[in-house]
Amino acid sequence: MLFAKRLKAGYTLVEVLVVVSILGILSAMGVAGLQQAVANARVKDAAVNTAAFVERVANLSSQRNEVLCLRIASGDPQRLFVVRDKGTRDCESPNEGIIDEFTIDAPAKFIANSEASSGCPTTMRDWIGNEAKVPFKPRIGLAATPPEGGICIQYGGRDVYGAVRKDKNKNRVVPMWKVGNDRTSNNNWNNWTEL
Repeated sequence: MLFAKRLKAGYTLVEVLVVVSILGILSAMGVAGLQQAVANARVKDAAVNTAAFVERVANLSSQRNEVLCLRIASGDPQRLFVVRDKGTRDCESPNEGIIDEFTIDAPAKFIANSEASSGCPTTMRDWIGNEAKVPFKPRIGLAATPPEGGICIQYGGRDVYGAVRKDKNKNRVVPMWKVGNDRTSNNNWNNWTEL
């Protein structure tokens, strides 16, 4: 009788395999959820920091009494440049070199909202695209931020987006984010969350 109790003191191989497989499944679900949470947090952070940078550019434009333009760095979608436009003052061909820059952490990147795969509203006037001609002009009593439009951010290849846009009603720059790319409702801000 004592000998039989000693043999029963351990776990069988089947029991150990069942426990290990359950732990594996639970940890895989946790990793997927953690990756999504990291993507959401990084896009939110990029949107808030970009909004602060846009406000800084608007203040700089007013302080210097100069027209400033934003451009995505060639070959580096994580970097924005601020350039002067003393010529035509409409950002058609900024001619005064880089006076400031801003970088977000990869894999987040700035995207032109005209891209077909973009989850950003295609009706939003883009402040940073190669075709964008949106100047930050000093105006007496008003912010130099363009009256409409914004900047779009995407987290790598995921459908996690951030945006910075000018809210006409609140007359300020608003950081926003969303998850998903529903092409039927991309042309409005109803499915975005303000940060």
